[in-house]
Amino acid sequence: MIPVRTMAILFAVAALGYVVLSYLTFRMPETLEEAELCGFLEGDFTAAGQLAYPPVEAWWISFTRMQEYWTTFSVGLAVAFVGFALIAGRRAGGGAAAGAAMGGGVLAISALCVSCLAPVLSVVGLGIAGTLLAGVPKWLIALNTLLLTGWGTMFLARRLTSCALPSRSSPAAAN
Repeated sequence: MIPVRTMAILFAVAALGYVVLSYLTFRMPETLEEAELCGFLEGDFTAAGQLAYPPVEAWWISFTRMQEYWTTFSVGLAVAFVGFALIAGRRAGGGAAAGAAMGGGVLAISALCVSCLAPVLSVVGLGIAGTLLAGVPKWLIALNTLLLTGWGTMFLARRLTSCALPSRSSPAAAN
């Protein structure tokens, strides 16, 4: 049985956490070059060279123009899947759950590396992976994450519904 409620809560917490982290790390661009990296156009500046938006509105414009909602979706899916894999780990076997959780973590990191947080993540060495994934559209990463986590969830759910086999060392197996 798939713990849908738990997965939904994990998805919501991860997605909300990503949005909050995105807002907290956003800083108003001071030059046109910095502004272009965050999705702003030349028309978004006043004659004095400042952005024409207050900070919250500037963040939201950058968030939507840079299509960060796809990254939010990808991170939420990956975290929900990691949570499910860890919950399923007791019955499905530690190795399968650990591998699934690690795969979900890789999906979350790859989604973060192509987000607007990539310059922040380069401080901890993830910028290299971000440059490798720079040409991949965010919607394609979101679709890939959906397909892989969906397949992984179906695989683990099927393992959870199967009967556990007796171990070879049990007395019943010797008969």
